[in-house]
Amino acid sequence: MEFHGKVREIVPYDHRRHTGGYGFINSDDNQSIFFLLAWANYQPVQVGDWVEFETEYDENQRIHANPVARDEDKLIKNVKQALTRGGYKTARKKLPVPGVTAINTNMATAYENLNVLQNKFGADNDVPPASMLSTINEWISLIVELSSKFEDEKTLQAILIKRNLLPKPQQLEELQNLQVMIRKMNYEQRGRYYGVRGEQIVQAKLEQHHLAYIKNPTLPEFDSNGNVVGATEIDFIVISMFGIHVLEVKNYGANKNQEQKLTISRDGQWQRIGAPQENVTNQNDLHIAAVEGVLFGSKQLKDVAPVKLLTTPVFVIPNENVEIANYSAEHVVRVGLLYDTLVHDVRKTRQVVLENDEIAKIIGVLKEALEENREFQYFLPNEAFLSDAYELERRYNIAQYIYEQREQIYQ
Repeated sequence: MEFHGKVREIVPYDHRRHTGGYGFINSDDNQSIFFLLAWANYQPVQVGDWVEFETEYDENQRIHANPVARDEDKLIKNVKQALTRGGYKTARKKLPVPGVTAINTNMATAYENLNVLQNKFGADNDVPPASMLSTINEWISLIVELSSKFEDEKTLQAILIKRNLLPKPQQLEELQNLQVMIRKMNYEQRGRYYGVRGEQIVQAKLEQHHLAYIKNPTLPEFDSNGNVVGATEIDFIVISMFGIHVLEVKNYGANKNQEQKLTISRDGQWQRIGAPQENVTNQNDLHIAAVEGVLFGSKQLKDVAPVKLLTTPVFVIPNENVEIANYSAEHVVRVGLLYDTLVHDVRKTRQVVLENDEIAKIIGVLKEALEENREFQYFLPNEAFLSDAYELERRYNIAQYIYEQREQIYQ
């Protein structure tokens, strides 16, 4: 016999022998059904719940419930009523997971695409554009956390999943993977943001002293045999009467909210508080090799003494926040000492390193070698990313409302 009804009273049976184990459901139609509490699919079945279960007679001819569950049809009806009260509707389309796509493009285009999305998100949400990735990541965390809250509400959880208001298990995994990707993009974007600001400060200093430079050139990367094996992007190449200098801008400490101390060991290892050790020196060695590889291999510069084509690395920290402890032989300077560092050798010897015609030739050779449209793989939000994120947040709000209305739904 099937039973559907509203629980009016639950009476535990023989507390001394079966504490909380057995009891009676007294229903609206005055049936007193003996049942095993532990069999209830929802723990615990409460007074006011609509329940359904099969019944049979035990050896003492008592009606026995086997098992007990909340009445899903009644629960669905109550959920619909709750949605109507809140002015919400369920969704026909499955709950969206914002997507990230691997795109082959150059760096400038990649970040321009991301900036367009961020500006649109800022306009739509009245928040700073740079917070787009963090905000959407927070939305994902909210819906993942809410899904876990429904673990004790299995039938209600299943109803909301079926109505595309909560993510399915596979979608939960996709959302968590997406969070990892977003954190990576956010880290790179913040680094790019502070990096660009740092480069702007350095650029202003170079222009103040009327020094010729090439900004963000991408040059071929050579192996030990002189073969091109890739490409490398450089922050600045400064070509002047003082020689050729390759500038690597590291805006460490730009975020004033974080304590920053930079230590460069004798062997060129860079270490910051709260960050893994980096070998920035080796990174700039690749840049030096790229510049010298282009210059030494150029026919236009055969009449320039090779010693003049040697490049000098300079690391620039464009802020006053970070504490610097440099134990290496490298030039690691703040912007205020950049010009003094570039002119040091010429001031010491009183001899110009490069003549004006040589400067012009070197700039021409380097620009000819640029790989401005060199493409790399970037992971960027796809076209539907923002609309999917907005819809994800909307459905979270609906599911959260249902969670808050549980008491009324179960009555």
